[in-house]
Amino acid sequence: MKFKDALYLTLASIGTGLLLGIFSVLKSPFNAIASLIAVVLAIYYFRKNERKGLRIGYVIFSILYYLLFIFMLSVYQFYQLSPASA
Repeated sequence: MKFKDALYLTLASIGTGLLLGIFSVLKSPFNAIASLIAVVLAIYYFRKNERKGLRIGYVIFSILYYLLFIFMLSVYQFYQLSPASA
């Protein structure tokens, strides 16, 4: 795998993971827009890269970045709602 492939895999999977996280947080018409952009990004990535390993890595890393985004958002919301310990 070349550096360019790895960089593109990372950027595309981060973008898709964040868009999927935004999809699960936002309300209706905006979540549809986020999911549509994520689908377009996935189709573009799959057309550009035909190697099976890069496609599998894209799906796995997209899921991991989605879970990381949701976890970070949950921690942020928890600390925003918890009373200050003074």
